[in-house]
Amino acid sequence: MKLLNQLERKLYRLRIVPFFQYIIFAMAGIYVLDLLFPTFHLVTRLSLFTAPVFRGEVWRLVTFLIVPPFGRIFETALSLYFFYFIGTALESRWGPRRFLLFYAFGAVFAIIAALLTGYGTNLYLNLSLFFAFAIMNPDYQILLFFVLPIKVKWLALLNLLFYIASLINGPWFTRAAIIASFLHIILFFGGDLLNTARSSISQWKRRQQFRKNSR
Repeated sequence: MKLLNQLERKLYRLRIVPFFQYIIFAMAGIYVLDLLFPTFHLVTRLSLFTAPVFRGEVWRLVTFLIVPPFGRIFETALSLYFFYFIGTALESRWGPRRFLLFYAFGAVFAIIAALLTGYGTNLYLNLSLFFAFAIMNPDYQILLFFVLPIKVKWLALLNLLFYIASLINGPWFTRAAIIASFLHIILFFGGDLLNTARSSISQWKRRQQFRKNSR
């Protein structure tokens, strides 16, 4: 964490403004363009396939970040809204510099995973934003599908189960991307998660001791 704090202090020399909303807007625009002009294969041209990168298409190392989630219009719109809400909330909480570090490190991990497997995705980078939000705001309540109230920590648990299932059954590029996402979370929150686990274990032991002494 000291290294991250030092990097963040160095960023104060630069004027950095909130940027994540523009990434979401770019995803929405690309999704619409791909619907209107499917023969151009815009998403494919922007996706992170490493073979074209080695042939000189180095823009893919950046443009894969704005490839929209696949799905029907409503599903994609819901995903983009969710990522927008989570990302801008983190950006507001941390400030643009800390958020930039978090996002940039996640992108680097995703690129490394792509170089190892031949293909990269931004899905687990964006889901790592959700994990970060859930770690910082576990009891925050949202309306699932705009109807069902649920705390973020339970959604994070479902997300973790999705990660585990994909890690077991998914192709190698998915497994590499998930591992990269886990490493990303551990880099930023490993210490906090360890302290939380120790605190929970200590509280459990005290409760057990209290019950034992009460008998």
